[in-house]
Amino acid sequence: MDNPSNVQTRSVAVVAVFTAAIIGSDFALAQFPNVKLLDTLVFVASFVFGLGTGAAVAVISETVWSVISPWGVAGVVTPFLVLGELLFVVAGWAASRMWGKKLKVLSPSPVFIGAAMAICAFAWDFETNAATALLEYWPQLTIQKLLVTEMVGAVFAISHEVSDFLLGMILIPLVIVLLPRIRRGD
Repeated sequence: MDNPSNVQTRSVAVVAVFTAAIIGSDFALAQFPNVKLLDTLVFVASFVFGLGTGAAVAVISETVWSVISPWGVAGVVTPFLVLGELLFVVAGWAASRMWGKKLKVLSPSPVFIGAAMAICAFAWDFETNAATALLEYWPQLTIQKLLVTEMVGAVFAISHEVSDFLLGMILIPLVIVLLPRIRRGD
């Protein structure tokens, strides 16, 4: 049986490694707006290591990225960005309950994972654009101002949703299948 302090140390290490991979890859992909591995790796962390680890990775990574992003500091919209990222945590955890160890790279499952990622990206984009409108126009926010803000954000949302679909369909199943083997040393 694992010593509780070893388990806690391992959990902190997993969160640190995922967070570092997310921040590093986000900088590497910064030239491509809304194409990043944040959502993908948060989903994987939650799928493989559970809801708590996925949530820690999501909150820390999104908060750090909101402050040090080359696109500028997110500021007061940061809590909404973090809240939206938790959608990917829940999706990864739910997918692990559905497929668990039965996930296969060459099966219909990756298409469903890609679709779940695209749906989460759509919800994230809608929620963060709505939060932006709320923060920008309060207390004179109208439906028209909200819709204009959503439409302006749609250009970036499309690249986000397409990239999350493709990364979810291709990369997530590969990482989920390979990660346990790497952990065991196979």
